[in-house]
Amino acid sequence: MRKFFIGLGIIVICLVVLGANAEKLAQWYLFPKSTFSTDTLPQPPNYSDNSFWYAHPDFADTSDLIPPNADISKDLSSKPVDIFFVHSTGYVGPGGWNSNMAKENSEAQSLEYMLSSMASAFNGCCRIYAPFYRQAHIASFVDDDLDSSYAALDLAYSDIETAFDYFIAHQNHGRPFMIVGHSQGSLHATRLLANKVEHTVLQQQLVAAYTIGYWLELDVFERTFSTISLCTSADQTGCIVSFDSYGEGGAMTEARRRWYPSGWEESELSKIACVNPLSWEVNTQRASANMHLGAFPVVFKREIIHMFTAKNPGFVFTELPELSANLTWAECGENGELFLAEQQDNPFSNHLDGPQKSYHLLDFSLFYGNIRANAITRSNAFINSQDAKIAR
Repeated sequence: MRKFFIGLGIIVICLVVLGANAEKLAQWYLFPKSTFSTDTLPQPPNYSDNSFWYAHPDFADTSDLIPPNADISKDLSSKPVDIFFVHSTGYVGPGGWNSNMAKENSEAQSLEYMLSSMASAFNGCCRIYAPFYRQAHIASFVDDDLDSSYAALDLAYSDIETAFDYFIAHQNHGRPFMIVGHSQGSLHATRLLANKVEHTVLQQQLVAAYTIGYWLELDVFERTFSTISLCTSADQTGCIVSFDSYGEGGAMTEARRRWYPSGWEESELSKIACVNPLSWEVNTQRASANMHLGAFPVVFKREIIHMFTAKNPGFVFTELPELSANLTWAECGENGELFLAEQQDNPFSNHLDGPQKSYHLLDFSLFYGNIRANAITRSNAFINSQDAKIAR
């Protein structure tokens, strides 16, 4: 099974419990049973209601927490930048093609993890806004029903665009902002940048975009973007950071689904963008482990039974674990995979997925300390450049 399904840990456990046909049985049970239909859509979110935001400056949430040994000496006290955070796939079924966003559902527990190990990395510089949305089922990335898959992804994106429009109109008030996503969230975030930011007045407010954990094909900088480029230094602004994490020698080989302004496509392996999160450069040089500022040890509280019963176990983070520094080197491969040292006998060692060696679930958490520091660096660079313009 492909990286999204494997990454959620379902296959390994099912193989033990159900035997050789586990993958097919699990897919049959969890995946949608019919084609996508507009007659059975979940109710849309209402972003004027704060209950449709799972992170927001107006209330306390897990994105506010800070690891106890994080370097907060350079945190920006005024939080001059906003984060628009688009979460990754937590919806694995059973059910229809899109989540109904109910907080008692299993995927709501995944959002708690995403706030803790992803969004919180940005609270040293920024106010964090993260909308609930009718995320597409994980089947949308692997099911043979392409029409339903793309329709589900389109619906999910429509919510993201609506949330972003509300964020800009009612919450941002002209402040600098970053767009941040992971996996499915990065797919939508890239589309959002193309549709709502590039070639608009909002591009002047864009500090950077972190679209991590979804293959950003290099051809997007010809086919999708003409003025937004890949970040090539730690303090560059108005650009995109992207990488996908693999153990040394790993690779992603199957076809992948991509959005372009011309429409959806499915294609085989081609070169993807890789910004090294230790050096923040675009090259194939290895950045040493002494540049690694800290990984976030992920604590997964959603068990396999919660996925199959679609129930939220209700765990809420009240504190974050200490970061583990100097854990790994990082190196961009020729095709754009971000390679790192295979983790052994530590909290990260059970996340290496088969022969592909994908660390997909840990794209953010493995480089949490570096992402946190870099968000502050880019925020400072943007603010300083604005101040310089005013001074002139």
